[in-house]
Amino acid sequence: MPAGTLACVSSSLRAAAAGLAAGGALLLSAPLAADEQSPANGAWQTMRPNLYGTRPISETGDSVMSIEAPASTPDPSATPVVVHFGAALAGRVRQLRVIIDNNPSPLVTTMNLKAGLPVEEIDLRVRIDRFTSVRAIAETTDGQLEMRSTWVNASGGCSAPPSPSAGGILGDIRFRASGDDKALQISIRHPNNSGFQIDPKSGDPIPPHFISHLRLRAGNDILVDADTGISLSENPTLRIASREPLQAPLVLEATDIPSQQLFTATWNAAAPGAGTR
Repeated sequence: MPAGTLACVSSSLRAAAAGLAAGGALLLSAPLAADEQSPANGAWQTMRPNLYGTRPISETGDSVMSIEAPASTPDPSATPVVVHFGAALAGRVRQLRVIIDNNPSPLVTTMNLKAGLPVEEIDLRVRIDRFTSVRAIAETTDGQLEMRSTWVNASGGCSAPPSPSAGGILGDIRFRASGDDKALQISIRHPNNSGFQIDPKSGDPIPPHFISHLRLRAGNDILVDADTGISLSENPTLRIASREPLQAPLVLEATDIPSQQLFTATWNAAAPGAGTR
């Protein structure tokens, strides 16, 4: 991650605290859009030169790349975001970033993909704190940049209290594959507390407790390597769809902050319903 990125929540408790503080400053300084037909720039104005310098970024062509999210989300603490890659990009994306401009921690994920992995779609569930642009920036294997954004009206996703049904085994990982094994959804049992929530029973702040890193590998090959943070939803999910069947077995590794505990599970195509710990 380039130095100076104000909103990155990294895989250490010290970096997490710094990211939360810096992200909060960005949130307070980001104005609402005067023109509601186009997203406000918010944190992106500060993040762009730190992440990409002055490199040109294409922003047109839905057949090349697109992003989907509900215009007015029914659940700001678990809003689906879907990034599609067209034929021109599938297999050529080496990195994907998702940014929520007006979140306390705008950088949702920096996701590095194995060269040649023919990914057509990546789905996430995220927290959205308020009226904002949600954007995805893809970097191709030859260094080209593509960005698409969408506008979401939401309120309070980062401070929403934990689900009353929260429970189960921390770090439990589940897989659900499509019938042709071209798509795999990964779900992780985890509160992914943002640090902005209040315990409804005690009235005390809930400390940050989140998944900071995800890695999906096939043997020694790392297919997906992602830095993540507090803008992922409670019980985070990741879905990957490919032009070709995913080759089992695949191992998912998830790192917990602040404990640094590593949760792991293995998906086998013959038994796609559950992970093995």
